[in-house]
Amino acid sequence: MSERYDRLRRIRREKRRQRRQQRSLKKTMKSALGWFISILTAAILGYGFVAFGFQTVYMVGPSMEPTLTDGESYLVNKAVYLVTSPERYDVVAYRIVENQDEYYSIKRVVGLPGETVLIQNGQVYINGNPLADYPVDCEIKTAGIAESAITLGENEYFLLGDNPDNSQDSRFQAAGNVQKSEMLGRVKIK
Repeated sequence: MSERYDRLRRIRREKRRQRRQQRSLKKTMKSALGWFISILTAAILGYGFVAFGFQTVYMVGPSMEPTLTDGESYLVNKAVYLVTSPERYDVVAYRIVENQDEYYSIKRVVGLPGETVLIQNGQVYINGNPLADYPVDCEIKTAGIAESAITLGENEYFLLGDNPDNSQDSRFQAAGNVQKSEMLGRVKIK
């Protein structure tokens, strides 16, 4: 009888050991699945943050001095223009649709959709009125194509550099009026 009792005890012990191993394996699998879900969630949130939230761009050239410095990096809020439209004097990063391989340019919004922009005697005129509250004190020596009045279409913006004598902006055919769809977002000025 004792032999049978010993055998039953061994079988029960073996079953308990197997149940412990199964519980341990389940615990390990749950933990691994939890880690996998956490990492996947972080990756998705990170991608969403970069794709739809914020991005870093570099200022190239002196066109926005003294506001922005050549070679410095700036944070761009990409989400802001998904829910609102650019406002006058916003500093924006943009890239012309035809030049998708080029870097982003950074300029200041001066003219809004539906407005007429004209540059005469170093002064910007919006709908015939001088732009008196421009954030940077500068005289524009080259009017470019804005020497004649330019009426902006729907979703078109007229952009200028804060250092207009060293800026390729909406005054020149290469940049021209910028579409809202070409804007990456609003640049956060430090």
